[in-house]
Amino acid sequence: MRRRFPWWWLLAWWLVMGGALAQTPAAPPPQDEELFLEVSLNGEATGLILRFTRGSSSGLRSAVQNLRDLDLEPKLFGVEGRQEFDLDQIKGLSYTYDPARQAIALRVDDALRAPIAYSARTVRKPAAATVTPGAIINYDAYTRLGQDRSTSISNEVRYFNAGGVFSSTGVFNYSHQLRQFVRFDSAWVHSDPDTLETWQVGDLISSSLTWTRSLRMGGVQWRRSFDLRPDLLTFPAATLGGSAVVPSAVSLYVDGVRQVDTAVPSGPFVINQVAGINGAGQATLVTRDANGRAVSTTVPLYVDTRLLATGLTDYSIELGVLRRNYTTESFSYARTPAVSASLRRGLSDTFTLEAHGEAGRGVLNGGGGMLWRMGQAGVLTGSLAASGGGSGASNHRGGQAALGYQYLSTRFSVDLQSQRATANYSDLGTAEGAPVVRASDRINFNLALFGGQGVGISAISQRVPLVAPARVMALNYSATLGLGLYLSVSAFRDLRDEKARGVFFSVSGSFGDRISANISRSRQNDVRSTTTTLARSADYSGGFGWGLQSVNTNGAPLRQAQLTYLGNYGQATAYTFDTGSSRSTSLDLNGALVLMDGSVHAARQVGAGFALVSTDGVSGVPVLQENQVIGRTSGSGYLLVPNLSPYLQNQLGIDTTRLPLDARVASSSQTVVPARQSGVLVRFPVETYEAASVVLNDADGKPLPVGTPVRHLESGGDSVVGFDGVAFVDHLQALNHVQATVNGVTCVAEFSYAPVKGNAMGTMGPFVCRSVQ
Repeated sequence: MRRRFPWWWLLAWWLVMGGALAQTPAAPPPQDEELFLEVSLNGEATGLILRFTRGSSSGLRSAVQNLRDLDLEPKLFGVEGRQEFDLDQIKGLSYTYDPARQAIALRVDDALRAPIAYSARTVRKPAAATVTPGAIINYDAYTRLGQDRSTSISNEVRYFNAGGVFSSTGVFNYSHQLRQFVRFDSAWVHSDPDTLETWQVGDLISSSLTWTRSLRMGGVQWRRSFDLRPDLLTFPAATLGGSAVVPSAVSLYVDGVRQVDTAVPSGPFVINQVAGINGAGQATLVTRDANGRAVSTTVPLYVDTRLLATGLTDYSIELGVLRRNYTTESFSYARTPAVSASLRRGLSDTFTLEAHGEAGRGVLNGGGGMLWRMGQAGVLTGSLAASGGGSGASNHRGGQAALGYQYLSTRFSVDLQSQRATANYSDLGTAEGAPVVRASDRINFNLALFGGQGVGISAISQRVPLVAPARVMALNYSATLGLGLYLSVSAFRDLRDEKARGVFFSVSGSFGDRISANISRSRQNDVRSTTTTLARSADYSGGFGWGLQSVNTNGAPLRQAQLTYLGNYGQATAYTFDTGSSRSTSLDLNGALVLMDGSVHAARQVGAGFALVSTDGVSGVPVLQENQVIGRTSGSGYLLVPNLSPYLQNQLGIDTTRLPLDARVASSSQTVVPARQSGVLVRFPVETYEAASVVLNDADGKPLPVGTPVRHLESGGDSVVGFDGVAFVDHLQALNHVQATVNGVTCVAEFSYAPVKGNAMGTMGPFVCRSVQ
C-alpha cells in the first residue's frame, strides 16, 4: 500500500532545503595551473627546467626571471620591471607546449636576442702595472782612433718609482779641439692608466695636428695618452654581424686573410674590432653548420686610422717658454711665456673634429679642422686657421686654409693635399724665426700591378719665404723578384731647376741565418754613387754579427767592415774604414747600468719597459721571454730583459731543466706588466734541497714496513716508507730525528746530516728506529 504525504509536509521540506541551498557558499574560481617544464630555445636544449603557469582561459605565463636564466634581456622583450608576462603577448616570441613530455619549445626572433660579441683582434690583455724603484744610465760611446781621436758619449739618466719617471738626456763630446757637454731634455712624467692622462714637467714637445707645427718648450704639459692602453683601438673599427640558425662555425676573412675562426651558438652574433686594413678592403663572413653547409657574406669596408672612434677625445695642453738653440746649448729658453693646445673629438665613426690654439710673443693663433669619411669613397680633410696680434712691420694678421683627400685600397691609392697661407699668417714658430709655408701642394698616386709589382707617381710643390720655390716630380717602380730579392727604381726632377734631378736603383734581399745583401746605384746632380752591402745581424739572444760595405762616389772608393758582439751586458762594434789613401778605426759601445734591488747591473740598452730577473744568486739559468731564450743569469744571478711592452702582460720564465738536481723553484713562469720607461723586479727563488733518502730499520735490523708514516720532528714534514725501508726526508738539519709508528709502537731514529757537494739528495743509513715511551 503506497504511503501518501500531506501537502503541507512537502511544502515544509521544500522551504527547509531551499534555505540550506541558499546558505551554501559559491564554488571558488579555478586557480592557475603551475607547470615545471623542460625548456628548449630555438631548437637547442638549454638543460633548464623552469616554472610556468596556465590559466583556464589564457595561455602560458612566465616569470621575467626565466628570461634572465635563459640569457635573454628582459628589456628587449619590453617586460623590464615586471614580475610576470603572457607569452602570447610578446611579438617575435612563439612556443609549443608538449603536455606529455612536460616540455616547452621557445622560438625567439633575433630582434629579441642580444648578439654574442666576439673580437677579431688577438692582443695581450692589459693589466695593472707594477714598478720597482730604481735608476738607469743608458749610454752609447763612440770613439774614433788615430791622430784625430775623438769621443762622443750620449747618455740618458732615468729614475723611476710608482709616482712617475724622471729622465735627462745629453751628449759629451771630447777631442783635442772640443770638450763640451750639452744637455738635451730633462722632464718628470707621471701617467695614469685609469684616466689615460699624462702630466709632464720640464722639457717637452708641444702638440700638433696635420695643419699645425710642433715646438720644443720648457714647462708643463697635460695630455691624453692612448698608448697607456695598447689594447685600445682609437680609430673606428669595422663591426660585422650575423645569425646562426643552429650552432655553427664562423670564419672571418679580411682581404683574403683569415682573422677569426670560432664556434658560435644559435642566434645573432657580432664580431667587433675588425682590424688588419687601412683604407678600402673586403670582409667575408662564412658560417658553416654541423652538416658542412656554408653561407658566405661579403661586405666592403673602409678604415682610416687617422679618425677617432665615436666618443673618443684626444687633447694636449702646454704652458711654458719656447726652447732655443737645441743640441748646441743646454739652457736656452725664451723669456716670454707661451701656451698651446690641441683637441680632437670623434663625433661619429665618420666624422672627427679638430681644434688648435696657441699664443705668445704677440702672436695669437687658432683654428679648426675636420676629417670626414665619405662612405667607401675615401676621407676628406680640411682646416681653417687665423692669426692676429702685432702691428706695422710685425703685423701677424693672416689666415691659412688646407684641403685634402685620401683614398687607399689594395689595388691603388690617391693622396691629394693643398695648403695656402697669407703673407702675414703667423704662429709661435714664426716668432722664433721659422717662417710658415705659404703654399704647398702634394699629389701621390700608387698602383699595384700583377706579380708583386707596383708603380707610383708623385708631384710636390712648395713655396717658403727666403727659400727658392720647388716643384718636384717623382716616379718609382718596385717588384718582388723571388728568392728573397726585391727591386726598387725611382727618379725625380725639379721642374724649376734642371740641375736638380736624380735616378736611384736598388736590389736587396734577405737570406737564411740572418744574412742580408743590397746593391744600389744612384745619380743625383752629376754625382754618381755605387754601394754594395753584405751583413749578418747578431742573434737577439746574443752572439756575433758582421757587415761589409763598399761605396764608390765619382771614382772615390770607401771600404768599411764592422764586427758586432751582442751580449747580456750590451753591444760592442768595431769599425774599420779604408778610403784608398787613409785608414781609420773606431769603436762603439752601448749598453746600460741599472740600479735595482740594492745592486748595480750591466745590461743592454733599456727601452720603454723592462724587467730584472733574479734567481737568488744562481748563475747560468736560461731566462725565457714568450718561451724564447733571451739570455742567462749572470754570476750574481741576475738578467735584465729589455724592451717589454708597457701595460701589457709579458710572459717571463726560466728553464728549470738547467738547474742543479738539488734545486727547486715554486714557479717557473710569471706574468709581468711594467709601466712605461720603468722596470719591475721578477724573482724566481731557487732553493736547494736539504734532503736525502733515509733507510730506516727496526730494532731487529729489518726494514720498516712499506707505507709506514714517518715525521721529521725538526721540520714537521711528513713522509711514507717505501720499499727496503727507504723514506725521503726534506729540510734536514745538522742533527735530525725521524719518528714512526709500527704496530702501535712509536719509535725514533736519530742521525746527523752534512750536505755533500756533487751528491745531491743521496742515500743515508740504515738507521735504527728505537722504541720510545
